[in-house]
Amino acid sequence: MPPQATGPAPNPRRRRWLVWSLALCAAWTLGVLIWAGVALLTPAGDSPQETVERTAGMHHDQHPSAGRYYVPTYAELRKDGTAVLRYKVGNGQDSSVKDFLRTYDITAKPKRTTPSEVTYSDRFGDVHRTLTVTYNLSSDPGGYDYAQITVRARPDDST
Repeated sequence: MPPQATGPAPNPRRRRWLVWSLALCAAWTLGVLIWAGVALLTPAGDSPQETVERTAGMHHDQHPSAGRYYVPTYAELRKDGTAVLRYKVGNGQDSSVKDFLRTYDITAKPKRTTPSEVTYSDRFGDVHRTLTVTYNLSSDPGGYDYAQITVRARPDDST
C-alpha cells in the first residue's frame, strides 16, 4: 500500500481565492495591454497651431509636393472663423518670399499697397486667403533683410 501524504488538508477557500486573484491579474494585464496598444497606434491630434494652419490652407500636409514648409511665428483662430498666421522669411537661397509663395502654391498677382508692402489674394479649397508681405528694406537697392508675411484666411460665404 502506497504511503499517504501527511499534512494539512487542502483548503477550498484558499484555492478559490487564488484562482480569482490570478484571473483578476490576467484581466488587468490584458486591459493594460489593450489600452497601451490603442494609445500607441492612435495618431496624435493636431496642436492648436496646426489647426489654424489647416484652416488657412497652409499646413504642410496640404502641400506635400513642396517637400518643405515654413513654421509660423504666430497663429490665431478668431471667433468669426478667420485664421491669422504670421511668418518671418529671410532673403536667402533657402528662405525667401519667392520660395514661400512657391511652397504654398500662391500664384495670385501681387498688388503693391505701399513701397514696402505687397498683397496677394487667392482661394484654397473653400477658404479665401489674403497674404500681406511687409518687407524690411535693406540698404541694397531692391533688397530686403527679411519679410513678415501675414496670412488671413476666412471661409467662403458662398458655401
